[in-house]
Amino acid sequence: MARPKKDGLEYFPLDVAAGKDDELELVESEHGLVGFAIFIKLLQSIYKSGYYLEWTKKEQLIFSKRVNAAETIVNAVITSCLEWGLFNQQMYDKYKILTSHGIQQRFIFAIGRRSAMEIYEEYLLLTKNEVSATKTLVIVTKTEVNASSNPQSKVKKIESKKKEKESSSDEDTAATNIKRIATMLESTFGRMPSQYEIEMLTSYIEDGMEIELIEKSLTETIENGVRNLKYTKSILERCTKEKILTLNQYIADQELKKEQKKVKGNGANNTGPNTEDSEPVEDEFAKYAEQHGIQ
Repeated sequence: MARPKKDGLEYFPLDVAAGKDDELELVESEHGLVGFAIFIKLLQSIYKSGYYLEWTKKEQLIFSKRVNAAETIVNAVITSCLEWGLFNQQMYDKYKILTSHGIQQRFIFAIGRRSAMEIYEEYLLLTKNEVSATKTLVIVTKTEVNASSNPQSKVKKIESKKKEKESSSDEDTAATNIKRIATMLESTFGRMPSQYEIEMLTSYIEDGMEIELIEKSLTETIENGVRNLKYTKSILERCTKEKILTLNQYIADQELKKEQKKVKGNGANNTGPNTEDSEPVEDEFAKYAEQHGIQ
């Protein structure tokens, strides 16, 4: 069986003098060791998938939580990296990706004898000599060209654009949900949430649960004097099991349970109809005995 094709690297070369280059020293002088650490973490993310990293709102939120750093700090470091040439400014402005000539150079060096590796022409920063020296590198065009002008091709193109638009909308919604979940967790427990906690709660949304119901479960967790996510998860798991996916369904279910509990309680205490306001039997017998002289 053929081995699966890999787009990224399992490791990448890091010079022992890394951090002493003028550009990286300038970033470190502005942001301290945090700046250096964030840059290395970005390199890891880039080489894991290939030779560039898309930097949309979704990636910003996920990366910030993953490295446990505020989004503003991460973006400030990236701005400095762009300013001092550690990332290519033109590629960032035009395509919203993080890459550089050095990153691509180290990437083609690391892939070595790997079978043919594709690189997008639009993102290419290598020289012609560097490309020709790498026999396994294949230059491809990222932008799709409409080779046919027939109506069927036009329909496919329209459908493709529609799917791209829907996909973009889904990504925006997902990013908004992630940010909202992170904010709710931080507000509820008074600390920075972990990536696991965010992903765990986000998974319920992906399964069709309303985010307002998740917010309600966090509120109930605190109201019951609990300060961990296990209690919240138990609520959500019960809701999933009972197919309760919206806040309105949850409220209705809670009201129903209260009514059932109330009816059950009344049934256990009552011995007959309309006994709630009646006097105890012992008191009635005492009155009868007194009236008839019974001792």
